[in-house]
Amino acid sequence: MRLKSLKVQGFKSFADATTVEFHDGITAVVGPNGCGKSNISDAIRWVLGEQRPTAIRGAKMEEAIFQGSVNRRPVNRGSVSLTVSNEDGALPIAYEEVEIGRQVFRDGGSEYSINRSSVRLKDIVELYRDTGLGANAYAMIEQRMVDAILSNRNEERRSLFEEAAGIGKYKDRRKSATRRLERAEMDLQRLDDVIAEIQTKVRSLARQKGKAQRYDEFRKRRLDVEVEVVRHRLETLSARLKSVTENLEGDVQTGQGMVVELASSEAEYEALRLSKIEAEKQRMTEVASLGEVRETLVRWERDLAVSDERVAYASRRLAQIEDESAEAQGQAAKLQENEVELETSLKSIHDELGRAKSDAADRSEDAEQVRVRLEESRSRFDAVESQGREIARRVAQLEGDAESADAQAAELERRLEQITNELSAAADTISDLESQGDLFSRELVSVTEALESARSDADLRLQELEVARPAFEIARSERRSAVERLASLTARRDALESLARDREGVDPVVKAL
Repeated sequence: MRLKSLKVQGFKSFADATTVEFHDGITAVVGPNGCGKSNISDAIRWVLGEQRPTAIRGAKMEEAIFQGSVNRRPVNRGSVSLTVSNEDGALPIAYEEVEIGRQVFRDGGSEYSINRSSVRLKDIVELYRDTGLGANAYAMIEQRMVDAILSNRNEERRSLFEEAAGIGKYKDRRKSATRRLERAEMDLQRLDDVIAEIQTKVRSLARQKGKAQRYDEFRKRRLDVEVEVVRHRLETLSARLKSVTENLEGDVQTGQGMVVELASSEAEYEALRLSKIEAEKQRMTEVASLGEVRETLVRWERDLAVSDERVAYASRRLAQIEDESAEAQGQAAKLQENEVELETSLKSIHDELGRAKSDAADRSEDAEQVRVRLEESRSRFDAVESQGREIARRVAQLEGDAESADAQAAELERRLEQITNELSAAADTISDLESQGDLFSRELVSVTEALESARSDADLRLQELEVARPAFEIARSERRSAVERLASLTARRDALESLARDREGVDPVVKAL
């Protein structure tokens, strides 16, 4: 075994990577004072595991790193690698060359390696044990070590002789075994203390065990009682839920019946509205016919006035002719020469009187026709009035039905609100039961599902009620419109009756009709 090379970088004065080759024979390092000759031996001692900064002439280990100079900056890492030939197998490792490496960092950390594999300091010390190499081995002799050999202290001489004899390794092992025995004895003492302490707690733990067993028994009994209580509460809630469900189904059926009745009422109302519209059209037709009759009566009145004037004129003319005839008879002798002329005039007067009487007869027939049409108008007006009374009766009935539907809807809303409150109370109770543990999870899941189903049904019924409410409001609005139209129709009827009464004083001829 021999040294082959030493590679230094960043260690003390070696800023750059420097390799020192050791050839066969003697290798001497020469140079002036301060050039770094001693740093080579310090590097060999340091890479072999030296831990004392003073052994490499420093106050602390960070001083082994290159500190810089005027022209060079300091570095953050110092490393040394020592290559040793192991051809003779002196080192207990299966390599012909062994490279020992060590690095130190400015933050205080360090690393060791054998053939560039990270190892511990202990591994390096064990590798060079009894080979003469090492941080304190006799293979590296300093002046102070020569002084130690020549000194009178037996301990210092003995260490060198033991290292040369190869028994240092066994002494180290003995020291290590002694330290392990001391630690084992300390552990046994601590174990005895722990056993003594545990023995003092055995009786207390036994009492605690009895208490724990009694507590476990009481806890089981309490759980059994809670199970019975919860089962009873679940049965009660199930019964309440069943009752609420039945009531809800009844309310739903009632609501559906109300919806059907409301639809029927809407249909009847629509039929009445159409009948009212038809009656209004018929009334307008009658009003138009009445206007035509009124115009005809006025025209006939004018014609009758003309006829009366003609009759009066004919009567006056007849009286005048009679007077003239009497005067003519009195003066027969005087007027014989005018007899033919008088007879002709008398015949003309009689013809004119006949035409006047015929015209009066025609006027009487026309008046009879007017009377018949007036009677028909009165009959139709009575029919319209009867339909108006029927519409008023149906509107009153619809109003009563609407009020009843309002009351039923309010009752249904009250029942739904009560059901919602009961469901909320049941949900709170079930929430309290859920906090008692996983023991009742399956029963709670079943009750929760039933509760959610009941909530869904209640929400559905509320939605149906909300859907039916607009239709009900529309029916109520149409009912108000029908009442207003009926009032308008009644007012028009009163106006027509007043007009009929006023017609009686128009003319004696119209009054006779």
